Amino acid sequence: MEGASPPAFKAERGIGRCGMACVLCAIEGREGCPGCEAADGRDGSCPIRLCTAEKGVGGCYACSISPCGKECAPLQNKRNKAFLRYAREFGTDALIERLRINFENGIVYQQPGTPHDGESGGDYDALKTEIEIYRLLRYGRGGERNATPEAEEIIIKPLSPELTADYFDFFNNRAFTDNPPWGGCYCTNFQMTKDDVKAQFTDRIEEIGDGPENFMRVLREIVVRQIDSGALRGYLAYAGGFPIGWCNANDKANYPAEFADGSRLFGRADKKEKAVVCFEIAPEYRSMGVATALLERVVKDAIAEDCTAVEGYPRTHDKRDEWDFTGPMRLYEKAGFAAAAGIDGKTVMRKEFGASG
Repeated sequence: MEGASPPAFKAERGIGRCGMACVLCAIEGREGCPGCEAADGRDGSCPIRLCTAEKGVGGCYACSISPCGKECAPLQNKRNKAFLRYAREFGTDALIERLRINFENGIVYQQPGTPHDGESGGDYDALKTEIEIYRLLRYGRGGERNATPEAEEIIIKPLSPELTADYFDFFNNRAFTDNPPWGGCYCTNFQMTKDDVKAQFTDRIEEIGDGPENFMRVLREIVVRQIDSGALRGYLAYAGGFPIGWCNANDKANYPAEFADGSRLFGRADKKEKAVVCFEIAPEYRSMGVATALLERVVKDAIAEDCTAVEGYPRTHDKRDEWDFTGPMRLYEKAGFAAAAGIDGKTVMRKEFGASG
């Protein structure tokens, strides 16, 4: 807004529960606002305040299932997502300090007089993706260019209950930005039979009611149970602090003989073997060796666990398409797998090794 005072940094305002930077808020009419936390009774209808208060956490950054995918405008904002990610990794004090450094170096959070429901005109909002915003936040002007996908080290971590928030972060924010036909999946079906789907999903929806929010709520409940119990296992790939890839890999014996959709990928194993049933890589990180790094980690851990083989199930066709979530044939061939059999339009690719590796 022309003639408005330049923004000021007010650390005492803190960080909003949704990730908004109250320390730099320049929304028109909010000049005297003390910040989300200090204005405790001012907006008791805020769904994010109500939700985090019910969970007993200070903000979405401290919630085990954040980002939860709720249809709430502040939680859909890519800037808020990036700030929440930083707060979850380093804490709100570190986020405030990082915002202060960027502010002093001329990086604009919001232009003075920003409308409450309008564009902020700031440098963060001018970027296209959450990852770009995170890089600008973390590395500052110019520094973010040194953290491009090609330059970032890929780190692989086995899925564990401690990484549940990262699992949701990946699937809610990065996995399906190019809208593949299975978009919205949480990779739960491989761990479920038809009876499991009825008991855990269909009957639960009937209990709490239909609708998109309840649909996602039930899926999240299933994911949390599967991760906590160890039924869902695999690996997350990270770049620049963000989860950017996923591989569903587990002992064959831990998968049902027939999946929820009625398909079968393999028969029972006589000895301990691993199965790799799904890959998903964020679009901007494809063709950069992420799936290869994930598969190499599966093989490495399988050897360490005295497995006798690892199997994968690429579709049997000449040209890769959007349904190839089991991984392309060349991925397995490059890793030393060999074709062993065919099943339901897929090739069983195996890499065998002795019990000692």
